[in-house]
Amino acid sequence: MRIRRDIASVPVRSAKETWRAIVDLVTGDGSTDRQQVDAAASIMESLIADELPATVPIVFKGSGPRVLIHCLYNEDAMEAGLDIDSLNANPTAGDWRATAPAEDDDVEWMNNSLKSKAPRIAVHAVDEPPADDTGDAEHTGKAFDIDWEALSKP
Repeated sequence: MRIRRDIASVPVRSAKETWRAIVDLVTGDGSTDRQQVDAAASIMESLIADELPATVPIVFKGSGPRVLIHCLYNEDAMEAGLDIDSLNANPTAGDWRATAPAEDDDVEWMNNSLKSKAPRIAVHAVDEPPADDTGDAEHTGKAFDIDWEALSKP
């Protein structure tokens, strides 16, 4: 199961404020290694500023449902506002991991930096799935689309 959250970013929030909103969303009582999400801030803020999570989500996966976080920018961010629906489960409780999209040229140095301070978090090339994903629909986010209008027709 996957849960999606869209979070307004620039110009409603700075990249730093957006990462802080994400941290507040995915951490809470029972979070394991919370300091890692704080330690990854500079890298994650850079990815957010580059607007990569607009099309490829930041993903938190652990014992509960996967949490896919997309950032909204410009007019979409202004329309969305500052509200964020809370989660019913804590995705950073227990054994969790997070992945985020990065530019191809940045993947190696960012992952090397993250290994030393936030080993639960990794980046992957924006046009490739994370290394630990199997490539099936559940992991790539291409499961199916629901045509709600068709369902409401008699």
